[in-house]
Amino acid sequence: MAAIAIQLTRTVFPLPGRDIQLDVVDDVEALITDLSDADLVPCWAEIWPAARSLARYVWEHLHLEGQSVMELGSGLGLPGAVCGVKGADVTFSDYNQDAVDLSVHNAKINGVQATGHLGDWRNFDLKRRFDWIIGSDVFYDPKLNPYVLEIYRHNLQAGGQLLLSHQRRQHTYDFVAAVKADLELEEIRFDLVERDEESVYGQFVVSIHHLRPANI
Repeated sequence: MAAIAIQLTRTVFPLPGRDIQLDVVDDVEALITDLSDADLVPCWAEIWPAARSLARYVWEHLHLEGQSVMELGSGLGLPGAVCGVKGADVTFSDYNQDAVDLSVHNAKINGVQATGHLGDWRNFDLKRRFDWIIGSDVFYDPKLNPYVLEIYRHNLQAGGQLLLSHQRRQHTYDFVAAVKADLELEEIRFDLVERDEESVYGQFVVSIHHLRPANI
């Protein structure tokens, strides 16, 4: 991993039959430099409920041996690391270099060799196509969703599948409907309760959308 001048703390994310090790940012608030610039807000440095639910869905439902996966907006890389543990060839992409490096690092400490790509969705220059593109709670800004759709068009393999999770935002449901129509995909959807004992809210409901061609 490239040198990161950030204090990290090791934590464990438990799954049935397997613990995932993660190095997480010790003090997220220390990374805040300018709240007026959305690109500088360190959203990537948190493990959000949607990422935890997506990781569990991958672990319990997907067979990924030999499949290629890109985690878009990878943050700390939890869902992508779980994909790697399940046998996928994983690429982590984020607009923040520390996020890319930390995602690759977190995969490595779980025995997964992964690739990193530094990429801004508004000028996404990765040419490779993937069997899967996944993302957790990266659709919160509707202004960016047209760029995400372009990435799906150019980076999803023919016959590929998408996996999205979010905290029940209406504009994300609208985006999912647009993606289904544009790419001619069918949907499997789950609503999962994600408990967070450290949050004042206690629990969240996370929607997971698995989009795939109708013939699979």
